[in-house]
Amino acid sequence: MVAKRLDVFTRNPAGAENRYSVFLSHGRASMIPSPTWSVGYERPEHLSSSRLMVLDAQRATTLRAWVTTLIPARGDRPDAADVGAAEYVDATVFLVPALRPALIQAIDRLERSANDQRHKAFSECSAEDREGLLREFEAVDASDAFNMVRDFTYEAYYGHSRVLAALEKETSWSSASPTRGSAMKPFDASRLERVSKLPPRWRKA
Repeated sequence: MVAKRLDVFTRNPAGAENRYSVFLSHGRASMIPSPTWSVGYERPEHLSSSRLMVLDAQRATTLRAWVTTLIPARGDRPDAADVGAAEYVDATVFLVPALRPALIQAIDRLERSANDQRHKAFSECSAEDREGLLREFEAVDASDAFNMVRDFTYEAYYGHSRVLAALEKETSWSSASPTRGSAMKPFDASRLERVSKLPPRWRKA
């Protein structure tokens, strides 16, 4: 087998991009898809399952509390756990085994911090306490696990039909607009006459 590096890219709603480099055998490379899905597009079936592939029940509970703290419910919008963000993270690291240790160690570290500081499980802490624990973890995290969970949570959340429907209701913005297009209101085309006469600002490549 020939070792091959796979760069997994994620992009959050603000446009910031992160790259996670993982190494895998050449024979399995074609089986590992990138977990980056465009907002508004249907996610692959293997990332829509509610069945956990990597995490046990206790760690899954911690991860659900983690993603809920990142994106709590607001108005008609559900929280991230309610739309399966934890399952999405689990399914993604199942596909990219090199990411599993960082996730599991991060979850265990949060649990230890919660027990040491709050004397209870992370999932049983208040939203304020969970946020504080996550901020502490983010500040010292050298594994990039915090960024990974954050980015995969954003991908799962802002690609979910319930969230997109709520956003469209709130803002009138539709996730399908980039592919479906939208009608422009009638306007005076003569106002573009000067611009249409300008020389090209591009060149053929």
